[in-house]
Amino acid sequence: MVDEMTTMKDDVINANTLAWLVCSGVSILANTWSILSVSAKQKKWKPLEFLICTLAGTHILNMAIPITMYCVITLRRQHSNYEWNEGLCKVFVSTFYTLTLVTCFSVTSLSYHRMWMVRWPVNYRLSNTKKQAVHTVMGIWMVSFILSTLPAVGWHDTIDRFYTSDCRFIVTEIGLGFGVCFLLLIGGSVAMGVICIGIALFQTFSIQAGHNADKNKFNVPTIVVEDAQGKRRSSIDGSEPLKTSLQITYLISGIVFIYDFLTGFPILVSLL
Repeated sequence: MVDEMTTMKDDVINANTLAWLVCSGVSILANTWSILSVSAKQKKWKPLEFLICTLAGTHILNMAIPITMYCVITLRRQHSNYEWNEGLCKVFVSTFYTLTLVTCFSVTSLSYHRMWMVRWPVNYRLSNTKKQAVHTVMGIWMVSFILSTLPAVGWHDTIDRFYTSDCRFIVTEIGLGFGVCFLLLIGGSVAMGVICIGIALFQTFSIQAGHNADKNKFNVPTIVVEDAQGKRRSSIDGSEPLKTSLQITYLISGIVFIYDFLTGFPILVSLL
C-alpha cells in the first residue's frame, strides 16, 4: 500500500514538473514587479512597505532556488539515470524549509504590524517601528535558518534517513522531532496572523462606523520638529485617511488569507 502511494505521488510530480517550473517563472516575474512597484517612488521606507518587499523577495528566492532545483532534477531523472545524492537533498531540504518558515513568519509579522498601526496608532508612530521591522526580519531569517539546517546535520530519523532513497522532503518523513517542531511553529504563526488581521479589520470597521469622537481618538496629526533656523530635523507621520486605511487593511488581509489557504493550512493538513 505504501509503495502504491509513493508511486502515485511520483507520477503526479513527474506529470506536473514542467507546469511547476513555468509557474515558478511567472511567480518570480510577478514578485519582482511588486517590489519595483512598491519601491519606485519611495523616498522614506515605511515598515509595512519594507515587510511587503521582503515577503516578495522571499517568494522569489523560494521559486528560484528549491522549487527550480527540484523541478530541474526531476526533469533530468525523467530523461537520464541522474539521481538525488545526499548533498543535493540536504541543500534542497534546508533551503526549502528555511524559506517556508521565513514566508510564514513574514506574513504573521505583516499582519501584526497592521494590527498595531490600526489599534494603537499613537504608540505605533512614537515607536521606532522601522528599526523594529528590520530586527524582526533578521530574527526571522536567523531562527528559520537554524531550525531548517538541523535535519542536514543530524536531527532526522537515523533508521530510515530521508536522503537514502530518493529525496523524501515531507516533514513527517524527515523525523518526528523536526515534524512536531515545524508543525507547532507553522500552526502558531498561522493562528497569530489570522488573529492579528481579524483585530485590524474589526478596528478599521469600528472606526468607519463609529462617531466622530471615536474617529478623533484614533486620529494622529502629523508632527514636524524644526530647529531654530526652521530646518526640518524629524517628523512623525500622521494617520492615514480612512479610505486609505481600509484599502491597506484589505490588502494585508488578502495577503494573509491567500497565504493561509494556499500554503499554511495545506501544510498543516499534510502534516496531520
